[in-house]
Amino acid sequence: MRIAIGGISHESSTFSVVPTTLDDFAQRALSEGPALVEQYTGTRTCPGGFIDAARDCHFTVVPTLMASAVPGGPVTADATIELTRRLCKGLRRALAEGPLDGVLLALHGAMVSELDDDGERYILQRVREVVGPELPIVVTLDLHGNISQEMVDLVSVAVAYDEYPHTDTWQRGYEAGLLMARIVRGGVRPASALVKIPLLAGLQRQYTHAEPMLGVKHLSRDIENESGILNVSYLPGFPWADIPITGFSVIVTAEGDRLQAQRAASRLAQEIWNRREQFVVQPTPVDEAVRRAMAAPEGPVVLADIGDNPGGGAPADGTVLLEALLRLGAKRAALAPIRDPEVVEAARAAGEGAVITVALGGKTDDRHGRPLQVTARVVRLTEGRFTHTGPMSTGMTVDLGPTAVLELRGQRDGCVLVVVTTHRYQPTDLGIFRSQGIEPTAQQILAVKSSVHFRAAFGPIAHEIIEVDTPGITNPRLDPAAYRKLPRPIYPFDRELEWRIDL
Repeated sequence: MRIAIGGISHESSTFSVVPTTLDDFAQRALSEGPALVEQYTGTRTCPGGFIDAARDCHFTVVPTLMASAVPGGPVTADATIELTRRLCKGLRRALAEGPLDGVLLALHGAMVSELDDDGERYILQRVREVVGPELPIVVTLDLHGNISQEMVDLVSVAVAYDEYPHTDTWQRGYEAGLLMARIVRGGVRPASALVKIPLLAGLQRQYTHAEPMLGVKHLSRDIENESGILNVSYLPGFPWADIPITGFSVIVTAEGDRLQAQRAASRLAQEIWNRREQFVVQPTPVDEAVRRAMAAPEGPVVLADIGDNPGGGAPADGTVLLEALLRLGAKRAALAPIRDPEVVEAARAAGEGAVITVALGGKTDDRHGRPLQVTARVVRLTEGRFTHTGPMSTGMTVDLGPTAVLELRGQRDGCVLVVVTTHRYQPTDLGIFRSQGIEPTAQQILAVKSSVHFRAAFGPIAHEIIEVDTPGITNPRLDPAAYRKLPRPIYPFDRELEWRIDL
C-alpha cells in the first residue's frame, strides 16, 4: 500500500496589503521528497500524523511537497503555479515508480490565490488531473477554512481540526491516515455533505474551550459516535477573506450514505445557527486593558493585541498597545513581537548594551499605529531561532530572523521589554520570550500579537487574559462596507436574517 503525502497550506487575508510569495513559503516551511519525511517525523503536525499512521497501519509514504507560509495577503499567481507544479511533479514521480493507493494532503481551507479565490479548489483540480477521478484523496483542514462544494467534491474525506488553539494537528493527520487505510483496505465508501451557514464568526469566539464552540464540539463528537458516521468537521471560517465562500461550514462524512451525512450536517448546522449571537466579539478598549493589567494583584496578565495578529495576516508591526504601555507607565512588561528589520539592523550595528534612538514599528501601513520615536537600550541580540516545546506544533523550529530585545522606558519609571524581529510570528509558544532571555512568568504584563492561539501556551501561566481592542486588519469589529464579494445576507451584518435548514 503506497500513499503519497504532501500539502500546500496558507491562510490568506484579502485585507492585507502584502502578497504572499514563494519566498514566504521558503522562509517558513518548504520541503520535498525525503526531506519532507525528515522534517516532519516526530513532530505534532498533520504531516507528522500522516507518517505515524503509515507506521502503525503498515503502509509506505511517498513524500511529494509540503509548503506553508505565515498568514498574509493572497498568494501570488507565480507562487501558486510553482508550488502546485512541484506537488504534481512529486505525484507524477510517485506514479512512475508504481501504483498509488491514495493521497494524503495537509491543506488549510482559507487559501486565496491571485488565480482563484478558492485556493484549495485550484490545487485539488490540478492534483485530480494527475491522479484521476477515482484515487482516494483525504485532506486535513484548518477549522478557519472557508469551504466550497467544489472542494468537498474533489476529495474523499475532509478532516478539519477540532481544536482552537490548534493543539490537535497531529491527531487529525493521524485520523486522516487511519481513514485512508479503511478506504483502501476495508472498502469503506465515504459520502460527504456540506452545509454552509450564513454566519461570520468572530475569531475570539471560535475558541473551542468555551462557549459557544465548546457545545458545538461536544455535539459534533456525539454525532461522530453514531453508527455509520466517519467524520464530523465544523469550520467557523476565516472572516477576513472577502470571497464568495466565506462563512461557517459543516462537513459530515458517512459510510456510503449521503442522506445520513446530510441529515447529521443539517442538525449540527442548525444548532450553530441557534448560537449565532454568541459569536460576536466585544473586546476591551486599549487604555482600560492596560490599566487593568497594571492594577492586577498578580501577574502575568496577558494582553492579546488582537487587531495586529500575524496569524491572521496582520503585519505584526502595530504600535498602539506599546504606546499605551509606555504612556501609562507599565512596569515589568514584555511585548512580542514587533517586526521591524530596520530597527534590528540598527540594534545589531550598535551592539548589546548600546542605547539607540529609532522609529519603531508602524512601517507597513497606517492601520496598525504610527512609528514610535523611542530611545532604547539594546538588551540582547540573537539569531531568532528556537524550537516549540509547548502544546502547539511541538518539535517544529521557528526562525524569527535576526532579533533584538529592546528596553524602553515609559512614563512614571515604566519599563517595557520589546522583542523586535525580522520575520513575522504569532506567539504560540513561550519560547518567543525565553529564547530571548525573558522569563514570562516573572512579568506583570505580557503583550502578545495573537487572537487565540496564544492561549495554549500562555493560558496556563496567566492570572488573567484580556482581549484588547487594537486597530488593524484582524480587529473583530467587522465592517460590512469593507466587503464586496461576501455572500449576503449574513449574520451579524444582517441581524434580522432568519435561516432554518430542513432536518
